[in-house]
Amino acid sequence: MADILNSRREMIESISTLTPKDKDILRNSWAIVSKDLETLATGIFEMIFEQAPDAKLMFPFMMKDQRTGGDKEKRSTEFTFHALRFIQVIESVMQCIDSPDGLEPLFRNLGQIHGRHQEQLGFRPHYWSVFKECTLYHFRKAMRGDKRRYCIRSSHKAKMTPSEIDSAIILWREVLRVMIERMNAGLEENNKIRKANREIIDHLDEEPNHHPTPRDAKHHIDTVNRRHELSVIVPDFFIRRASDEISLEGIDIASRRSS
Repeated sequence: MADILNSRREMIESISTLTPKDKDILRNSWAIVSKDLETLATGIFEMIFEQAPDAKLMFPFMMKDQRTGGDKEKRSTEFTFHALRFIQVIESVMQCIDSPDGLEPLFRNLGQIHGRHQEQLGFRPHYWSVFKECTLYHFRKAMRGDKRRYCIRSSHKAKMTPSEIDSAIILWREVLRVMIERMNAGLEENNKIRKANREIIDHLDEEPNHHPTPRDAKHHIDTVNRRHELSVIVPDFFIRRASDEISLEGIDIASRRSS
């Protein structure tokens, strides 16, 4: 317990000891990147799925046939809703930049939620690292004044100099690191509790009168999607879908030739 408390203090201190200059850089950069939160959030979310395709298995709307959904599906209300939830966590950090102790309940709760997602939906802690890198990429892109994507450029000169952007990225990397480490602490704490509960449930499952619940069925479906019969690394869902796409492409080619 002492180690956990010490770790918590060290990580929170990394934000609470930010200098006024550090906070100014963070606030100025956030003012730029947050001008169009929806575009920023969906850009980050799309890139996460590009860098970690297996994360799509956590979101049913991302597992639909891309041949019929395409970009329209990505921009759906559900997609945007989940994307904005990612960026709203960062927004909360900026709102508490002067009193970071107030962020601890938020991080703990998010860690517990992802602990449940780890068991039920196949969440992997390395997805947080992907989130961090994708966020930094889009933050830098926004700060460079990419008029085509973020509409934050009022002239030919970007609002931040290259050195200012570099300084901001260094600071944002630290902020995101703290966020992830605190959420991961909540996840590990939750896993210990769930492990103890699971041992009790497993004992009950051994009783002859136990019947599978809808939750058991949902877990079975997720397990099937993540099965590794064809590859030890790639979930079967992607390999089977790739085969289906190749077959459909062959049908399309044959159809065009016949017409």
